[in-house]
Order: sequence, then structure tokens, then C-alpha cells
Amino acid sequence: MIRMRRISGKEWKMLIPFLSVEREFNVFMIGDIENTVPEAEHMEIFIDGELENPTGVLLRYYRFFVVYSSERMDHAEAAAIIKDFGKGIALSGKADCIDAIATHLREITKEEATMHLAVLKEPNLEKNDLPIRRATMSDARELLALLNSIEEFQATEEESFLSSLESGTSRRYIVEMNSRIVSTATSTAETSDMAMIIGVATHKDYRKQGLASKVMSRLCSDLLASGKTPCLFYDNPEAGKIYNRLGFREIGKWKILRLKKD
Repeated sequence: MIRMRRISGKEWKMLIPFLSVEREFNVFMIGDIENTVPEAEHMEIFIDGELENPTGVLLRYYRFFVVYSSERMDHAEAAAIIKDFGKGIALSGKADCIDAIATHLREITKEEATMHLAVLKEPNLEKNDLPIRRATMSDARELLALLNSIEEFQATEEESFLSSLESGTSRRYIVEMNSRIVSTATSTAETSDMAMIIGVATHKDYRKQGLASKVMSRLCSDLLASGKTPCLFYDNPEAGKIYNRLGFREIGKWKILRLKKD
């Protein structure tokens, strides 16, 4: 019997109460639901169980998947959906949810990464004394080149990057020096009360100058002023020290399965 089913865009918001029980772990899902029109082709959601209280949710946003599940979810069927799509870049989610589905995705998993998920609980943000501004579409190519030059980053998916920048659903802040973008930080998946910070990066020639702390502080200040609590995940201990100093506190583990392309 097939248990998982694709729900319509008009039903997406019915999942928010379920996802909000652990909303910090579901910022991506909640943000995508709140910010995406029901008829969008780049997003779809599959559930296991009843709509009002599912045993699992699998969301696709462009070529990225996110999962949130209980141990009762049919993880093999969720994995089959990802395999059938065939163009996925990554699957992410709360560590125990990824652990449950990973065994069914071994043949298409390129690598697995465990991250620290942190929330800004005790803000200690730095005063801004730099010319930090919000990026526009005219910055897109240079900003994309900077992100793709960062050694520890995976290649940025261009379609979703350009779409979020053009629509304004992501806040991308930049620092410029000598007429070039040298540092950046981005919020994404903004919900009514939370936001995920991604893409914190500084050009290799401008590191050790505190630029990441300042652009992060500006972004976090604006999010807090909008009534949104910033979240982020990281695996670099040095980055962790910066985030801890700014007031972020770890609440759990996040995992990413990077997938092989067909």
C-alpha cells in the first residue's frame, strides 16, 4: 500500500501547527510554505499519514529536499520519491530524521555532514561601522562568484539564488571594499517569527578583519527589528566561536546528505 502522498498547495499551510512543535528545526519548511504561492512548480510537499497530524513530511524546493519525520514514517517510500526525482542536490533535516532515511539513500549519497544548529538567544551584536548594504540584482554575478569561491561551500544553485534575490524573499547583505564585494551574509526561509541565516562568507584576501561578525550583526539586528529570531547551522569551530560570541546557542544537530547527480 502506498502511504505517502503529494498534497496540494492549498493544503500546505495546514502543516504549520505540526511543524511548529519543533519550529527551530523546521524553519526551512515553514518559511517555504509561508513564502511560496500554492501553484509554484518549484515546490512540492509529500506527507505520510493524516494531514492534521502526519507521521512525516518531505518537502522539495527546487533541487533541495528537507525531511521531518517520526520513527513511524515510511522512510523507504520517502527515499523513493527523492530517487525518482533524480535531480536532487541535497537532503537536510534534524539529525535523527536524516539517520532514519539515510540507509535507504546510500546508493545516491555522495557525502554526509553533521552540523550544529544554533539560535540567537543572548544577542551581543557588534556596532556597525562599515558600509553594509542589501544586495540587488546588479550584484548577483559578483556575489555568486564570491560564494562559489569559498572552499568549504558547495556550489550555489543558481536558479534558486537568483529567484530569491529578485523576489526579496532572502535578505542578502554585503560589505564592499575597493569596489568589490568582500563579505556577505544571507537570511532565507523567513517565517513570521524566525529566519535561517546561510551563506556567511568572506573573500580569502579579507579575512581576520571581523567582517563576518559585522555583516552578521547587521543582518541579525534587522531580523530582530522585524520580530524574527535568527537561526543558523555550522560545522566550522572557528565560525562557531564567532556565532557564540554574538549570542547564538546550540540547540541540536542538523544533517545534510549531499546527493549524486544522475
